Order: sequence, then structure tokens, then C-alpha cells
Amino acid sequence: MRRLFVAVCLLLTVGVAHAAAPATIETDHVTARFLVRNATTAPGDSTDIAIVHTIAPDWHTYWLNPGDSGEPPIFDFTLEHGGKAGEVRFPAPSRLPYPPLMNYGYEDAFTLLTGVTVPADWPAGSPYPVTVRADWLVCADICIPEGGSATFEIPTAAATSTDSGVAFTFMQAEWALPAESDAAATYSRDDGHIHLTVPIAASAQDTVFFAYDREAIDHVAEQEVTEASDGDGLFITLSAGRGRLDGTLRGVLKTADGAFSITATGDADPEPPTAAAATGPAADGASPSGPGRPAAAPAPALAVVAPDAGGSGGGGGIGLAQAIAFAFIGGLILNLMPCVFPVLALKALSLVSHAGEPLPRRAALAGAYTAGVVAAFMVLTGTLLGLKAAGVSVGWGFQLQSPAFVAAMALLTFAVGLNLSGLFEVGAGLTRFGGRGGDGGIGGSFATGALATVVATPCTAPFMAVAIGAALATSPLIALAVFAALGVGLAAPFVLIALIPGLARILPKPGVWMVRLKQALAFPLYATAAWLVWVLAQIVGVDALLAVLAGAVLLAMAGWLYGLSQRGTGRSHRIASGLAVASLAASLAAIWPAANGTPVSVAPASAAGPAAPFTPDRLAALTAAGRPVLVNATAAWCITCKVNERVVFDTAEFDRMLKAHDVTYLVADWTRRDPDVTRLIERFGRAGVPLYLMFDKRGEATILPQILSFSTLKSAFEKSEI
Repeated sequence: MRRLFVAVCLLLTVGVAHAAAPATIETDHVTARFLVRNATTAPGDSTDIAIVHTIAPDWHTYWLNPGDSGEPPIFDFTLEHGGKAGEVRFPAPSRLPYPPLMNYGYEDAFTLLTGVTVPADWPAGSPYPVTVRADWLVCADICIPEGGSATFEIPTAAATSTDSGVAFTFMQAEWALPAESDAAATYSRDDGHIHLTVPIAASAQDTVFFAYDREAIDHVAEQEVTEASDGDGLFITLSAGRGRLDGTLRGVLKTADGAFSITATGDADPEPPTAAAATGPAADGASPSGPGRPAAAPAPALAVVAPDAGGSGGGGGIGLAQAIAFAFIGGLILNLMPCVFPVLALKALSLVSHAGEPLPRRAALAGAYTAGVVAAFMVLTGTLLGLKAAGVSVGWGFQLQSPAFVAAMALLTFAVGLNLSGLFEVGAGLTRFGGRGGDGGIGGSFATGALATVVATPCTAPFMAVAIGAALATSPLIALAVFAALGVGLAAPFVLIALIPGLARILPKPGVWMVRLKQALAFPLYATAAWLVWVLAQIVGVDALLAVLAGAVLLAMAGWLYGLSQRGTGRSHRIASGLAVASLAASLAAIWPAANGTPVSVAPASAAGPAAPFTPDRLAALTAAGRPVLVNATAAWCITCKVNERVVFDTAEFDRMLKAHDVTYLVADWTRRDPDVTRLIERFGRAGVPLYLMFDKRGEATILPQILSFSTLKSAFEKSEI
């Protein structure tokens, strides 16, 4: 009896071991196992296939609509003798915020279901071979394409039978699938919103709608969900995307009570009028079409006309030498822009303190400053190129669309201001700006150059836009060369002053006035910090203000305690140092909610006057109707943009000119990431804002200078009427 029992156990063990070793694709971050539902499948019948995914901690993959970025997984089956694979069915996804993006996908284990039909002429009793190639994108802080191939067999027999060993796995996978709903859901549209009504009895709490069409809704925007008064339905307000609805809106409604696949009916969006088929750069705005993904509305055919002299230039066709020259000139002009004034004033103070030192010492400081500028430009360029290669639409100043970056920069500039005010002293660290002697001067010069580059990104100088736009449209090596030239141009004035004795002699002699000037320079940095806090509020909402201001208070306390520790000794030094570290940690913790906030929809950067929000469809309709249009591509964090708005756009004279020439004014807000605005900027060979476009009655566009005046606008308006 004991031998019989052991034999049975061994047989069961072998059976379990066999079932526990399915075909598997294993990569660094994802493991996909393929399970067959049937123990045997008769020729001509189908069997379900489960693809069980296990994901490494802190990584995620994507749903069939990945949201703002990413790509859905792809499965390519190779089947003999005319076998057929069914569609892949996905469980309901989760929202994966990645500010300023919102993606849809899975962070934990999940299972996809599909099916395979064995050919009717396949001999019963012979295993049917299946080969599948799987590719997916797995992401954390970076995205990595992974995948592989697997081969398995479907046992066949004269009759189909089920495999009880995998039945529970398939049951769980089916429970996770959205249930097909026959509820008579409807939708309506008005003023950029979609109002969805779903007669399903479910709680509004934690309810999210996921559209199958990637372009149907704005993924980042919050969804407002309320319950019907009788508790027998849900009302959901969505922000519309850039896609056109054909009379149906399909998707998954995920609630606390389960997930439902719904189809809502409503009025089809009208076809946008077009002047002509888009060609060349104008076609860049189109999105790829595919199953369940309508193509984007076609853009009008546009001819780009070069701007007036001194403007930002037409980018098409410029050579490498011209792009590098434009970048160098743009870097020189950046020294005059308000973005970098506080940091450059610190560098000027440093030059005064070192004016009497030997030439080799001044050359070392100038070289360190230039290295800091160029290194920061290389980091920004590499990041920008990497994001573009990953399919993310970004451009010059892209980091200022990140709440985390803006919050960090606000605290950094505030901390530097506290340092200049004398609250504490920084030794040989990277934030020592303009210190005398020792390695601190070299490190301080390098750090000043890096900070000058970072704070320069809200500004775009004339000539600079053409160079950057041309660089990003070519190879990475050319882009790096152009950005390096931009950095050399930014550093050039200080290098010349440091190296040429005659120029160094015109600098005033060091004295007590330097201490007072250093303290005075703290206030432009405080103003910069305040402006960055305002920018953050534009991106993630006013609730961010409390978090960042609390962080600033704690940072000031940390600086004060650090200053006390520098002046104390023994126990008092240790206590003050420990409290300073604790206050700094508390400051970073305080800004965490704001730094990781989800970007919200913001009003146009120039809300006053007759401005209307830019959309590709609105521009296409206006140009097709023969209306002259002025498009202002702007952002709340763009200093040049804000100056032009204050001097030109937010004036009664501008309103009068619009009415006199019957010009429609559209504002394309790029404060937070907006793919439509990014495509508009890239279409005209630019990489950032400001960008001013004047469309005449024929739909031809002229790029206006980045520094605007009423005379420039008047001339453009008059030409648009011809």
C-alpha cells in the first residue's frame, strides 16, 4: 500500500511539474508565461491562451491605449496550416501618473487572454505547434523595449477536454476583464468637454473612464463623476482630446463595483474644413491611424514666409555653419535677457574679486565657468534628445513643464538668495558663487555657469530659435554641436573680460561695496524664486502654493540653523547642524506633494482681451474660411513671452488693431505639456516659445520676430489682407 501511495504521489508530482513549466518569455523586468486552457483540443475547435505577466517592482507596462506616452504590447502568432489567433483581451487598467503625463497600464501581475483555433485538417492526436513573438515597453524612470519568442504545443484529440489544473487561473483572468455592458450610454459635447451618461448602478467614488481611442479625451485632466439622484446611473464630465468622435465613444468604465466595457452614442463631430491636402511640414500634425484610432484632423497647407530682419529667422535649409553661428549669437544675446541677470551679476562680482590675480588663475576661473555652461547645455540636450527618441514631444524649456523641476529650482534660488544675504556661508561646495582663492573659486565658477544655463531656459533670444529648431531636426551630434556653440556664446563675455588684461583693468577695485552688492543681489534671486512658485501654481494649481511656501519657510530655518552651526563650536555646533539637516529634510518633504502634482488645465497665458484657445481644428477652419489669424505660442514660465504680453498683447492698442484688420487672435499655451502646441512649434522648425505666426487670407504663415512691437504687428496685419 505504501508503494502504491508513493507511486501515485510521484505521478501527481510529475503532472504538477509539467503544468508548472509553461512556455515563458523572461526579460530583465517582465516575465510572460503562456498557459493553454484545454487538456486536449479537437481539430477545428479553439482553446483559450492566458498570458500571465509578472512585473518587477516599481516598473509598469501599458494597456491597449497607453495614454499620453508608451505603447501597447504586441503579440505576433505564427500558426501552421491556417490556424487562427484571436484578439488579445485586456483587463481594466490603472491610471499611472507621470507628471506632466498620464498613462494607462499595469504595475502588478496581470493576465491577458487570447485564443488559438486548431486547423480542422490537423491530425487528431498530434500536438499543434504555436510560436509567438511578444514585444512590450516596460518603464520606470526610463522606458526599455523588451520582448522575446516562445514556442509551445496545443495537445489535440478527437474530442476537446478541459484542464482542471489551470481552470482557476483562467477564471481569475476572466473576472478581471471588463464585462460587456448593454447599457444605453450617451454623450454630448460642449466647449471642450464630453458629458458621458451611463445608466449603470455604481458608486461614483474611484470611478474612472478609459477611452479606447487614444485621442478621444485629455488623459491628464481630472474626471468629474456624480451619481444620478435615483442611484441608477453615473454622469461623467471629461475634457475632450484632439480626436474626432464618429458618433460613438467606446471605452472601459472602471468602478469600485467592477469594470464595464461600454459604447456611448452621440452626435458625430463635423469634418473640419481643409483648404488643401497637407504636404511637407504641415503633415507633421497628423497622428497615425489604426484600429480604433481615427486619424487627426488634417492641417491646412501652409507656406512659411521668412520674417523681417532681426527676427527669429526661417529655419528651413540652414547649414551647420549657419546654425552654429546663430547659436553663438543667440548665446551672446542671452546675457542681456532678464532670466539670467541675477546669476550673471554674481559672476560679475566674482570677476571683480579676481581682477588683480595672475592671468593663469583668471583663465582657470573662466574655463571652469565655460565648462559649467557647456556641461549644463550638454545635459539638457542629451535629456531632450532622449525624450524625443522615446516618442515624447518636448522642446527648449521642457523641464519647466515638470512640477518637480520647478519646485526644486524655486527652493534652490531661494537658498542661494539666503546665502547672499549672509544667513549662512557655503564653503568649497558647488554652490559657492564667486569665492576667493582655493578650489572654491573653481567650483563656484563651474556651478555659476551651470545655474546660468538652467535659469536661461525660460528665455529664447533672437537667432537662437532658428539654431535650436534646425539642430533638433538633424542628427544628435549636430544638435550637441549647436547647443555647445550656444553655451560658448553665453560664456564668451565673461571669458573675454577675464582673459584680456585691458578689459580686466576697467573693472572697479574690490572693497566693502562688494559685500553690500552681494547682499543686494539676493533680492533678484528672491524675485526669481517667487516667480517660479507662481509658475508651479500655473502648472499644478494654487494648492501647490501652501506646500512650496511651507517648504521655503523650513528651508530658511535650515539656513539659519546652518549659519548658527558655522559660528558655534562643540555641542552647540552639533545640535545646530543636526537641526539644520532635519529642517532641510522637512523642507523637501513639504514640497513633495507639489513636486509630484498632476498638471491641470490652465487658462490661456494671455486671458485678457479677445484671445481664443488654439486648437488644430480651429486654426484649420479659420484659414480655410480665408480669415487672417495671429497665433501666439506662449507659456507662463517664458520671460520673453510675458514681456511681449505686457508691452503688446495686453493693451487697448492691440485690441484696436485686431478689430481694424479683422484678425482672429489664438493663444497656444505651452505652460504644461500640450502635444498639439508641440507639433505646431516643430512644424515651423522651432523648439520652444515664444513663437508668433501670422496667417494671411490664403493660409500662408509668416514667422514674426520674437521681440514684438506695434509697428511689426501693423505691418504683418496689413500684409495679411492682401
